[in-house]
Amino acid sequence: MEKKLILFSMESQMELRPTNLLKILLLILIIFQAGAQTTPKPVKKEVPDNTELNTKVGTKPKVGPTDQTKTARTLEIPKKVDPLDVRKTNLDPDTQLEEDSLRLAAEEEILADQEKNKLRKRIFGYSYFNTTKFNPTPVLNIPTPNNYVLGTNDQLIIDLYGIYQDRFTTTVSPDGYVRIDKGGIGLIYVSGLSIEQAKDRIKNRMIKSYVALGGANPQATLSISLGNIRSIKVNVLGEVVSPGTYTMPSLATILNVLYQCGGPNEIGSFRKIQLIRQNRVVANFDFYDVLLNGFSKQNLLLQDQDILKIPPYQNRVIIQGAVKRSQIFELEPNENLDKLIEYAGGFNPKAYTNKLNVHRNTEKDRKIVGVEKADFAKFKIADGDSVVVNQLLERYENRVNIEGSVFRPGEYSITENKTLSDLIKSAEGLKEDALTGRISIERTNADLSIENISVNFAEVLNGRATDVQLQREDLITVKSIFDITELSVVRIQGAINNEDAEIGIEFPFVRNMTIEDLIVRSGGLKESAALARVEVVRRKRNVDPTTANAQVSDIFPLTISSDFQLNSKDAKFVLMPFDEIFVRNSPNYQTQKFVEIEGEIIYPGRYGIKTKDEKISDLVSRSGGITPLAYTEGATLIRIVKLSEIEVEQRKKSLRDINQGINAKGEDLNVAEVVLEKPESIGIDLRKILDNPGSDADMFIQDGDILKIPKRLETVRIQGEVLYPITVKYHQGSGMDDYISSAGGFTNRSIRRKTFVLYANGSVQRTRKFLVFNIYPKIEPGSEIIIPSKGAPLTPVQSIQRLQAVVGTITGTITGLLSLWGIISVTRIGKTATTP
Repeated sequence: MEKKLILFSMESQMELRPTNLLKILLLILIIFQAGAQTTPKPVKKEVPDNTELNTKVGTKPKVGPTDQTKTARTLEIPKKVDPLDVRKTNLDPDTQLEEDSLRLAAEEEILADQEKNKLRKRIFGYSYFNTTKFNPTPVLNIPTPNNYVLGTNDQLIIDLYGIYQDRFTTTVSPDGYVRIDKGGIGLIYVSGLSIEQAKDRIKNRMIKSYVALGGANPQATLSISLGNIRSIKVNVLGEVVSPGTYTMPSLATILNVLYQCGGPNEIGSFRKIQLIRQNRVVANFDFYDVLLNGFSKQNLLLQDQDILKIPPYQNRVIIQGAVKRSQIFELEPNENLDKLIEYAGGFNPKAYTNKLNVHRNTEKDRKIVGVEKADFAKFKIADGDSVVVNQLLERYENRVNIEGSVFRPGEYSITENKTLSDLIKSAEGLKEDALTGRISIERTNADLSIENISVNFAEVLNGRATDVQLQREDLITVKSIFDITELSVVRIQGAINNEDAEIGIEFPFVRNMTIEDLIVRSGGLKESAALARVEVVRRKRNVDPTTANAQVSDIFPLTISSDFQLNSKDAKFVLMPFDEIFVRNSPNYQTQKFVEIEGEIIYPGRYGIKTKDEKISDLVSRSGGITPLAYTEGATLIRIVKLSEIEVEQRKKSLRDINQGINAKGEDLNVAEVVLEKPESIGIDLRKILDNPGSDADMFIQDGDILKIPKRLETVRIQGEVLYPITVKYHQGSGMDDYISSAGGFTNRSIRRKTFVLYANGSVQRTRKFLVFNIYPKIEPGSEIIIPSKGAPLTPVQSIQRLQAVVGTITGTITGLLSLWGIISVTRIGKTATTP
């Protein structure tokens, strides 16, 4: 009822327009949503399926390589509460506090487990228990160990071979006996005996029935082996990941059980693992023996009800830095620093081994103890010590470098190369282009400052100067004579058979190089090369700067033969550095040029240009003339026009400006598509050309021209700002008004005075104006009438801006005229006042 009243009051204040109706619908949805949220739902405590935090009480957790941090209690963790969720505002505060406390406890326990796992991963030996590739189950199909102790449920297989061939299979009873019925042997007590001891006891009992087993030369042999082995219970206590009672095969060893329980935890000892049997310690297992040596004599076979106890560690230290194993190690009381280094795998190749720093805890704070290399074997390690092995310094004690014009530049030892001469000899000597008069030595002084020492090695070689003693980190630089001289080149361009001939080709200068050599290197001459017009331009090195007409270069005209041989006059001409050679094109050389003629012609096709002054009339005559259906008024000459770089840039700029206007429509123009060449139609009067060949109407033809002579046209096309653009049939005597009327007439955006006609031959005629009348061009067959548009109408803002611009212009003009009139008036008054 309350909701209806709210809606009624709102309807009485608002009109039922679409926007108001939408608001009402949104309000209804909000009200129903709020009603749904005010009904609290019972909170169900869900226990997530988390094996690390939800382990049932009284069950033994199954421990494996990836499941070692289990908790023996049931923990309920609610789903994470979002404080921004409105539905939780009506929950019971006690319930919220309980859920928060459980969640915080779970998060704290997870963080604690994560910290423990981080610590365990750093302990040496922990990775052995944290791998999924290790199978902890002992191998059962192996020969029975001689020290295996028999117990209840062990199955014995007794074989007799020799003169007796028999087999007995029996099982150790709970009382410790095995029973052999054959031969009246009966019960034999074997519990607690090793395999060897049990064999002797069974043999002594069976020898009464099988006499051949005894004597000095027995003729029968007795063999005993295990069949099915029994299971034993082993108790694991102390600092392990998962303590408890484990059921293992009777062939299991200490190592098998350790892996099964997850190994020692973060404070458990790896060195003093005790095997307790019948209330006494029978073995102290050191896991480091297995890790470092691969075996341990104390890795005994376990027996039923054995106890494996892992005490806390006594002495644990960290070694880090330049060692092969940077981990946490456990040391025995009699083990010193050298043993710790051995456990760490020794130093790596970059370790500084002369002295180590040991960080040690004291009663109040920490201290650093420096240990010399000679004291490693006798330095006692204390619990909590952290040993840091530093790396070698990135510097050499006896290195010198030589670079430049030697055969083997690089690093050398100063021990074998004490002097500059020794070093150059070790570098296989100087190259032929070496600058021996000035060799540079950069020397690093004791204060790390750099000084340069210049050596005239030529004087050292002649015995006139003393050899230089080298020092550590000296850098010797031997320059080449080419390093201090400008690179000399020669350049050739022109009619050369090379794609870079137009811009020029550079070659390194070599002595006694001739033009013949240079032309051959560059690819030879083109067929169009003018052999008598080869020029060499040589730079002047001594130009008089005080003379206005001073000569700045030397020009040498040369003539060469077609086989690149210089004539007798120029045979001795050789090139100099930086010469520029130009090979001109022959003016009489012309490549073939072609034009095309198509359409209403007797023999259309491609024709070669015969003479430079060949015209359109000559081309039509050579092609057989026009056909009776040819429309000469519509003939067009299409010519390829090459655009200059300036024209290309202007076209690109125009395309960019157009892009800015049409990008809003989702379109774009490719500015890179502007081509350097484009075909253009040239309007010609073919009828006049054919009636009077060679007249002013006739034109010279050029390479690539296309002459198109269409068939007699009978249509006129109207396009642009008309109501219905259309193509209609041509009617003799009809004017432009008639054709525009056939297209529906002008629109309100037509610019009538700018209407133009595009004729079939490519020429254009525009509309002219006489007084207030528009004089339209004449319409011919094949014409195209085009009516331009005024463009898009102005928006109100654009209209106001244009009006403001006009008003501003008028105001500025009036202000300027008034100012000018004022100046003139003041000038006249002044002249009148000064006139006597």
